[in-house]
Amino acid sequence: MNLRALSLRQTLLPTAAAVALAACGGEGASLRFSVHESQAQAASVHVQADHYLIPPAPTFRSSDGVTFTLTEARLHLKDIRLDLPQGTKCADVRGLLAGATCKGGESGSGSGTVVVPGPIIVDLMTGATLPDLSTMRLPAGTYKRIDFRLEEAKAGEVAVTEPLVGYSLRVKASFTQDSTPSSLELNLKFSEDARFESATGVEVGADDELLALLKPQVWLEGLPVAACLQKGDLEMSSNVLLMDASAKGDCSGAEDTVKRNIKNSGDLRKSTN
Repeated sequence: MNLRALSLRQTLLPTAAAVALAACGGEGASLRFSVHESQAQAASVHVQADHYLIPPAPTFRSSDGVTFTLTEARLHLKDIRLDLPQGTKCADVRGLLAGATCKGGESGSGSGTVVVPGPIIVDLMTGATLPDLSTMRLPAGTYKRIDFRLEEAKAGEVAVTEPLVGYSLRVKASFTQDSTPSSLELNLKFSEDARFESATGVEVGADDELLALLKPQVWLEGLPVAACLQKGDLEMSSNVLLMDASAKGDCSGAEDTVKRNIKNSGDLRKSTN
């Protein structure tokens, strides 16, 4: 599995920000994004009812042990392309949303490709997308890859109230600094193509989910946040820590480090139950 820039292809490993192809009542698989790995967790975040348990937010650490709890994560995507299982026809896909298409696979020897031009706004905490992808149904089988493009959201293409305008990915996380509740904010711009893939393929049945995850647990690897704060290499304003060009010392290039870690945080797998 890899995430590739325009001129760079990189191998992707496990994560928690997720694309899920989830089966629904035997009708086929649906495309879903989520930070939760298990099928039960991904489903529960969409339901506000006492008998559903909202799963705990993911936690992650800096290289020197500062613990963060993810509170917000939003992603902007375009040109989502999903190769169907070998020999699967486009006629086997149902419920394509407006603007989406399926091409190829009519002969039965190759596979079709679902194309969703977007833009798509993804709430990685809940799995909700704008526009809503949940009605799209895909056939069971072995999936090897999904491609999409990360781009900064532009005014006029998304809602005027969308906090992602000007960015590709926005992340907020809570942590404690000197016994004071604080927060981390990441406002990142990407302009590159991404691919989540499995060399052997991931087989999903009618009741399974195929997850393309982005795992926050690795996002701050290589960054000694506690030490950098103590030395002044990272600065906080109003109890908010920003990873930006102002970082220096052992945290010099922190924003690029985080972007690189995110690029290498993906995995394609079948959901656990």
